[in-house]
Amino acid sequence: MSHATIASATASVAEAASTVAAEATRQGAPVVSQFFRSLTPDLTSPVQLVLLALAGYFTVRSTLASRSKGPEKFAMANVQEAAVPTKRDFTPQELAECDGHDEGTPLHIAVRRVVYDVSKARGFYGPGGPYANFAGRDASRGLALGAFDTSILTDLDDPIDTLEDLDKAENEALDEWATFFAGKYVPVGRLVEAPMTPERMAAAEKKAAAKEAAEKKEAAAEVEVAATESKKDV
Repeated sequence: MSHATIASATASVAEAASTVAAEATRQGAPVVSQFFRSLTPDLTSPVQLVLLALAGYFTVRSTLASRSKGPEKFAMANVQEAAVPTKRDFTPQELAECDGHDEGTPLHIAVRRVVYDVSKARGFYGPGGPYANFAGRDASRGLALGAFDTSILTDLDDPIDTLEDLDKAENEALDEWATFFAGKYVPVGRLVEAPMTPERMAAAEKKAAAKEAAEKKEAAAEVEVAATESKKDV
């Protein structure tokens, strides 16, 4: 800090004290006047000059420090509490409509049931991007496993993936992705189950029956192959 800056601050302090003292005298407040006159430095006293210089130095340093204060430390709470558009619930079908297929369509992705607006990263999640298959979908399992093809995605009519079968390493990988999304993109809502209408229930029962039939067929085929191999050994 330059001597000129300190001198300027010192003069300002002295001038302020003198002004207040004079005003107190004019208003008939001798005690106040006497107090502020005691603050008016005697420029012929080396001790008062040193004390006044120190007061000016710390005043200026405090002012400069407040002006040069850096950005606040990053905190996840600040991200989550930042002003965002009105949050809403998205069913898987509604989320699928936010696939960013054109510039006028929002681009959303769900991670651990939190829906994020990733429209600013269309190069990654939009059409032709490396993560385009996750656009408008729940990307949780794919991110946990490091798999990015459509086969990893849950069908829109199926219940939301519970991720209960993920192991420790896969959960940790997904947690890292969730932290990344929370720090970079705006959360706009949550992924929720669609209402269980009669039509949806019938479709789910039909799909479950078809899956069971396919599993039985596969098991029967395995038994037949094993029987054939056994006959060859005989």
